Amino acid sequence: MESDLYQVIYASAATRPIEEDELLGMLKLVREKNRRLGITGMLLHCDGSFIQALEGPKAQVMDLISVIRKDIRHNRIAVLFEGPIKNRSFSQWSMGFNRPSEKELAKIEGYTPYLGLGEDPKSIQNYSSVAIKLLEAFRELSEQKPSSIDA
Repeated sequence: MESDLYQVIYASAATRPIEEDELLGMLKLVREKNRRLGITGMLLHCDGSFIQALEGPKAQVMDLISVIRKDIRHNRIAVLFEGPIKNRSFSQWSMGFNRPSEKELAKIEGYTPYLGLGEDPKSIQNYSSVAIKLLEAFRELSEQKPSSIDA
């Protein structure tokens, strides 16, 4: 068990459409930075919505969340989970990535597109358990069928 491990899971909406090339370029830079900082995680992107889990030393995770909050590509950032963890959930990836289809997402019980949640804090709170289910489901899927964009 690593000491001082911390995890943040958040959802956000893109402020504009993000093209595949831009997203893959961003992932390459993020993965290099995360390796240096000891951060691991998973990013899901579907139709302008993001769900991301970040884990590692608390100071580095909180610094990274601060940077994300200032990133003009994100808005409506909602922290779904934040706290100390005993073990990493995504230890094999500096930043795993999956772009699930609506069909794949519909299989996850309770899934609602983040953009459709409105500003109701109760909706966001209810989404936390669904976000964790989504991340876990796509972690398992990625472990079974790794792709060139999972790293």
